[in-house]
Amino acid sequence: MDKAASESDFWLHAAKLEDERDYLGASSYYLKDASECLKNNSRVKAALSCSCAANCLSNIGNLTDARQLYLESAMIYEENANSIIKESIRESLWSLQEAYEHYLLGGNNEKAQKIYDRYVFFARKINPFSGIDELIKDVKMKKRHADSMMNLSNANHQISSEIEETIQEFLQMRRSNHPRVER
Repeated sequence: MDKAASESDFWLHAAKLEDERDYLGASSYYLKDASECLKNNSRVKAALSCSCAANCLSNIGNLTDARQLYLESAMIYEENANSIIKESIRESLWSLQEAYEHYLLGGNNEKAQKIYDRYVFFARKINPFSGIDELIKDVKMKKRHADSMMNLSNANHQISSEIEETIQEFLQMRRSNHPRVER
């Protein structure tokens, strides 16, 4: 119980700061949460925290760092899709959907298309006669969302050296300790 509470402290603090519109502080705590989740092999929560940090940076107009974190989040979701497919096809498909959206948010349309193709391939194998149209519609809605989010602003505001250091620490941790999928 204590371990779960201590792991969620970063997340809860980040969410509180985000509600208060302290996006720099929130992004820092989301990245700390993502790092802790990676250490505990909790990929989905790590990807979510990384994505939340990217959302916060996007809110203040720092699209360069936001895109970098969206790409990292996409790779974590893709890693999860690859690792969980033998245990849960549904979770793997969901992770592919998330990877697709985050690759789009990160500006890697080529990789997003590969994930989309893979998603459709598996979705058709699972249910070849029905439901595919709804699944594809959902994925296309994610694309519209990603397009609208990243076109809100072309600003690239500078951020504090502290958050930049936190971003680099998180990315370094990913490079040194966790397998990466191709970009």
